[in-house]
Amino acid sequence: MKDKKYFIAVKILFYGILIINLLLIFISVNRSSMAVLISSQFTFIVFICIAWVLIKRVFSVFFTNLFVMMDKMMNREGVPNFDHIDGTYMSQIYHQLNRLYDVLQMQQSSIEQEKSKVQSFVSDISHQLKTPLTNLHLLQEALKQSGISPEEYQDCLEKQGKQLDKIDFLIRALLKTSQLENGLIQIQPREASISQTILSALEGILVPAEKKEIEVYYDNSTDYTVLHDPKWTSEALFNVMENAIKYTPQNGKLNILLSRTEKYVKISIKDTGIGIPPADLSNIFIRFWRGNTNILEGNGIGLYLCKQIITLQHGYILVNSIVNTGSEFEIYIPL
Repeated sequence: MKDKKYFIAVKILFYGILIINLLLIFISVNRSSMAVLISSQFTFIVFICIAWVLIKRVFSVFFTNLFVMMDKMMNREGVPNFDHIDGTYMSQIYHQLNRLYDVLQMQQSSIEQEKSKVQSFVSDISHQLKTPLTNLHLLQEALKQSGISPEEYQDCLEKQGKQLDKIDFLIRALLKTSQLENGLIQIQPREASISQTILSALEGILVPAEKKEIEVYYDNSTDYTVLHDPKWTSEALFNVMENAIKYTPQNGKLNILLSRTEKYVKISIKDTGIGIPPADLSNIFIRFWRGNTNILEGNGIGLYLCKQIITLQHGYILVNSIVNTGSEFEIYIPL
């Protein structure tokens, strides 16, 4: 608290000498005494000198502490607690610097956590790529063997197709991550058919749905012209539909319903899958969150990307889910 003590000393000295100086001037005027006037001016000069020394000392202490704090902030060290929470401007600056340091530390911690998640994700994807690539090499060698039966040949081709699907899935996951990391989601809304956007998303999930014999229903007789980005909205819808197919057992159902409210167009995507536990509903849109399931194809990006796309278009998403019954995603886009 040295700076506060110096300021108090300067104030007391200032007001004391100011009063004395005024009295001396008053006396010198009334008595026409040059000696008293000279004494008053001398006293004022002494005051200026003393005040200069004290103020210089205060600013010296202030800037020394300020530079110490800045050095520690730049070196990511703990900032010393100067306990300068009083009425002086310098104390307020100390306090604000401490707050700034805390905010920067929190941001740095958040960035490091995100960086760690990205590195872990990329490492995980790279590791997962090794398995299908190895299997493809083995299947390729098997196909080269002479005397292989037509049935075995066809079986090898089907297995190769499955491995290629895995590689395609992993590469698309990496591409989505790259888009998010580099801020490549640029929404360019235009007036377009929302039904065509839904159909575009459906094209990407029909083959995997057919493989699992999942019945997909969508009535495209209803349509609305909506201001949206067809490309990115289709990507968002595809991510939800892909999850629905992924987490729906064999012979399940997927229903897509298009309707409207007073201010929004509503796209309902309802499945008969494994459902989402109530405790996990608040986490499903968190980046890289995958939940506690036995399904390994997830990467924790799809729903996060979906929410980002819809939010950037001033829409929102509601989720209703019952474990072992199914989930319904309601996507709202402004009209």
